[in-house]
Order: sequence, then structure tokens, then C-alpha cells
Amino acid sequence: MTPDNYHAPSSRRTRLSGFTLIELLVVIAIIAILAAILFPVFAQAKAAAKRAGTLSNLKQNVLAAIMYAGDNDDMAFLPWQDGNWWHQCCLNDPNGGAYAVQKLYPYTKNIDIPWDLMSGIPNFAGGRPMGPGYWGDWTVSGTLGWANNGLIGNGDPRNFSAIENPSELMMIHSCKDDPVGCFATDSTQASCYNPNDKRGDPAQNSAGMAARYWHNNALPSGHVDGHVATAKGMIYTAPNNDCDAQTFQWWAGKSSKGDYTPNNDWSAFYLQDRVLKFWGTWWDPSR
Repeated sequence: MTPDNYHAPSSRRTRLSGFTLIELLVVIAIIAILAAILFPVFAQAKAAAKRAGTLSNLKQNVLAAIMYAGDNDDMAFLPWQDGNWWHQCCLNDPNGGAYAVQKLYPYTKNIDIPWDLMSGIPNFAGGRPMGPGYWGDWTVSGTLGWANNGLIGNGDPRNFSAIENPSELMMIHSCKDDPVGCFATDSTQASCYNPNDKRGDPAQNSAGMAARYWHNNALPSGHVDGHVATAKGMIYTAPNNDCDAQTFQWWAGKSSKGDYTPNNDWSAFYLQDRVLKFWGTWWDPSR
């Protein structure tokens, strides 16, 4: 006799459920293909968001500069001549000396806007103190650099209301100069980019490097009338010659003598009407 619950062994093996090795490899391959397709899209979307954020930072800077001028008889602030050296030479003046981020803070309430978001903000030893008087050398840092010719004309602060083409004159632009950026640039030199020179000198190459490596060969910039744009065709690419040499050659041979006609390939580019109106001049306070 056999127990009631006894079952004779089946001659057929019960098939266990699960993936075969081939099926598992197919699934892994599909995931890998999807990742290869989607990751570059995500990276592009992230870069596009950073570029949009950079334009927002530019907008805040130019509006702050315009509001500053509105409280200063329409006169722009000086990017270079009003910095920490003034404070150090005149310690009896606790409020002496300030760079743009400190000067404009009453209007922006933000110390992070001098940065192109494609670069990120580095860590500063000791942080970024904001005490009374001069805040410190960290205020010189930033990858959105002020253009001297956009704020200075004929050696003096520009009167914004006297500028003939405020929608074309640029006063701040993206610049790549690791690790702490380029607070301000000499516009004539910054308009020339030598791809064989990777120094990232604040007076040379920084605008060209930002355009090439961060912004698809265009330059994000803020203009005197308050609008921001990503400008194309505003930087001369030097093939095999030095930007500094061409700039000095033109300055020494022509512009220092009041002759503003080109004498080399770079100055011929720079003195085009659309380019000149974008970068501005130091010899004419209205342009």
C-alpha cells in the first residue's frame, strides 16, 4: 500500500523559470545602447542649462551696472582703477577700494553672479568674507569679465547716456582663465584669440577660450542698454601669429599717434564697424 498523498515521479522534468544567459546579455546590450544614446543628450541638456544660467548672470550684472550709473550721474564704475591698491595705500579710509562684485552688491545681493556656469565657482581659501571696508582679493575673481572699453572712454568712466550705440557696446563677457577667471579684460587684446597660446592671460585669449571651449565659438555678453546675447564673429582668430604682437604693433605704429587705421590683419578685423561698436574704443567716449 502507498500513502494517499504519494505521487509517482514524472518522466518529464519540470522546466524552471528564469533568463537564459543569451537573454540576459541581450538585455544588457540594449541598456548599454540606450545609455550611449541618452548620456550625450543629458550632457547637452545640462550644458544648455548652464549657458542659459550664464546669460542670467550676465543680465544681473549689466542691470546692476546700469542702476549704479543711475545713482552716479549716469557714470559707469571703473573696473581696474578703484581696487584694493587704493585701500592699501589709504588705510585711514576703511571704505576705500572695492571691485565690481562689492560695488554692485547693493543692487545684486549676490556674490555668485560673476561666474560663467560652464566654469563653476572654485573654493577660496578662507571663504569669501564680506566684512566692513575692502572685502578681499577674492572679489577680483570671476569668469564673467568686465570689458574696459565698455566702461571707460578716453581714460574716464563712460557716461552711459552719451553713448551713441548702447545696444551694440558690450561691457561684460564670458572669459576662461583658470583657476579664478579674469575680473576684467583689455578689450582690444581680448578680441584676438591665438589657439596656439593656451596661457589664458586675462588681457589675451580668455574671451576666445571661453567662446571656443564653452559656447560653440560664440561669446556670451552683456550690453550697455541692458540686453544680453551670445555674439558670433566678434573674435579674431590669429592663425600663426601672436595677438599681443599684433596689438602692440598697431598701438605703437598707429593708434598711439591718433591714427586709427589698420596696419595688420587683427586691426583690420577689430576696426570693422560692427566689431568696433561691440568691443568699444578707448579714444572715443561715445563709442
